[in-house]
Amino acid sequence: MDDRAAVVAANDAFYRAFEGLDLAHMEAVWLRAPYITCVHPGWGLLIGWGPVMESWQRIFTNTVSMHFELTDARAEIRGDLAWVLVVENLQSVDVDRKSEGRMQATNLFQRHEGRWCLVHHHASPIYAPVADSGPEHMH
Repeated sequence: MDDRAAVVAANDAFYRAFEGLDLAHMEAVWLRAPYITCVHPGWGLLIGWGPVMESWQRIFTNTVSMHFELTDARAEIRGDLAWVLVVENLQSVDVDRKSEGRMQATNLFQRHEGRWCLVHHHASPIYAPVADSGPEHMH
């Protein structure tokens, strides 16, 4: 498997763990390192294995179901770092309500012992159509 296919597979494994609400699978996707980082929509920056995994546990505990349709995926590889930019089209059901949303996400992977591991996830809500989000529309 070439690097691009391996990065795409690692990104897919992240979303399967996310949809599966499976902490063990989520832990397997991430590099166990003190410098991993995560920003969930509306949350502050989480740094380190403990805070990042506690955030996934909290999300999974409060979620009944989650489904992603990923669009506009772009993967880039530079040496032992790779990133995937993707739009997450999300449908979720939590203990209180159903919700739908679109997030622009960045997933950063590091090659570690021959395997691509997630080291950073950042998702931000998209409130306007993507076509209207260019620099000429910024305020």
